[in-house]
Amino acid sequence: MSEAEKSKAQLVIVTGLVVFSFIFKSASLYLLYAAGIVGLLSIFIPVVGDFIVKIWFKIAEGLGWFNSRVILSIMFYVFLWPIAMLYRLSTKNPMGVKRPTSTNTVYVERNHEYTKKDLEQIW
Repeated sequence: MSEAEKSKAQLVIVTGLVVFSFIFKSASLYLLYAAGIVGLLSIFIPVVGDFIVKIWFKIAEGLGWFNSRVILSIMFYVFLWPIAMLYRLSTKNPMGVKRPTSTNTVYVERNHEYTKKDLEQIW
């Protein structure tokens, strides 16, 4: 990771703590102290600043794992799965995969004569 990326991450941490101090009035003094400490440590002791950034990225990695597995699974089972089940109940052959009873093939014969216009805008 480059020094510019580390500096950006440290600035985001400090700015986030300052913004949270304005949002959460009850803990605003502690958040401002934390922002000052993180900012000063990042400037004067770069090793500690790098350690803070590593912790920050580990937290972000954990949140990414949580979002991708837990939250998206909840979204799937709460919204998408019930809609799919309702659609299946209301439609007899939604994707056309069941064989028609009159033929032995799943192919649909299409008698279409291609013209020049069919090839003008193929996408």
